[in-house]
Amino acid sequence: MNKRSTMEAPSVPDGRLFGLLLCVLTVVLFTISPLALVQFGFNYDDAGGNPFEKIHPATPIAAAIVLLAAIASGNPISWFIEHCGRHPVLIFYLGAIALLVLHSIRVVSLPFTHFFDTFLLPALIFLLFKDISDARARTLAWIIHLLMITNALIGIGEFASGLRLTPIIASGVLIDDDWRSTALLGHPLANASLTGSYLLMLALGAGREMPWLLRAIAAVTNAAGMIVFGGRAATVLLVALLGLLLAVRVVAILRGANFDKSAALKFLVLAPIAALVIVILAENGFFDQFVQRFIDDKGSADTRAEMFELFRFLSWHELLLAPDAQLIETLRFRFGLDFGIESFWISFILSYGLVASLMFFVALFAFSYDITSHVRRGALWAFLFFYLVASTSVSLSAKSPLFAIFILMLL
Repeated sequence: MNKRSTMEAPSVPDGRLFGLLLCVLTVVLFTISPLALVQFGFNYDDAGGNPFEKIHPATPIAAAIVLLAAIASGNPISWFIEHCGRHPVLIFYLGAIALLVLHSIRVVSLPFTHFFDTFLLPALIFLLFKDISDARARTLAWIIHLLMITNALIGIGEFASGLRLTPIIASGVLIDDDWRSTALLGHPLANASLTGSYLLMLALGAGREMPWLLRAIAAVTNAAGMIVFGGRAATVLLVALLGLLLAVRVVAILRGANFDKSAALKFLVLAPIAALVIVILAENGFFDQFVQRFIDDKGSADTRAEMFELFRFLSWHELLLAPDAQLIETLRFRFGLDFGIESFWISFILSYGLVASLMFFVALFAFSYDITSHVRRGALWAFLFFYLVASTSVSLSAKSPLFAIFILMLL
């Protein structure tokens, strides 16, 4: 969905070396999940261990490519000034991250490595991919399509076989009674968020470089992936947004807007086939466990309601400036929130206070809006979906390359 300005010099030089490095970074992001790092023996999300074990490999790789690109320009300082000067919002966003790191260290006494993968890495991704050439963008887009199809197929295979590429581990606890697939992207909810984002981008016009049949295969396999990843909120939101987009398009056509007749014909041919496949899958129990999660969510809805109870135990000073980390930890276990507070926004406020959180939220939204000026129309819909899903899970309040992958898919 990239919309490169011809007036801007690319942040990454042309040439095979940098092209290869960007491909390596893309593959690492999509294939090495936090769960995979834990499976490999890294203390990625637990206390102890080497500090370098706390950082996803994609972050130092991205930082190294940025540094190499700056050096290759001949004047690294001018390179940073030029590219950050084009995007003042990026300076604001990076400054907000720096202040939040200081706040974590000096005030609330919480670990700060979480910010590197979750929020600094997306800024590095933006610098590297915001103005790449069309040829390089097409190559990377093909890689992402193939990885997303592979991820969905692996997830379907895990669902059918009962085996997992990586086990689900939350807060150091192995969860072996969960049927949801993990595939390449790791946690089922991360899979659902990114798979839903990918499907929405396809609906908004991404994937033009693929033949229509392969694009249809990508859509079908990833739609099946949404079921085996078991993300209820992501699936409901995706269906709602796709329905809204379809309604808007139909109204536009009825009012005289042009439309692709060949695409309409393909839809009319494929729709009955898709309906038949859904019926066959339903008859064979493919949707049973997913539907069962709506009937019996094993207390998930209760935990989302009980997280608001934690605010009752905070003074105004703590709520605004510096919640007691030990108190929040104790309250979490008391209310059965062992695996985290299942809302990015609430978790942030309870961890860093309302003032610091609101400052960062403003910077995050400004950064997100700036990205929309570098991609084609429709990116706001993708951001809307991503942030709504983030509101229903730990998501960005945990250490994860989730946001970086989303930004990469957009760019």
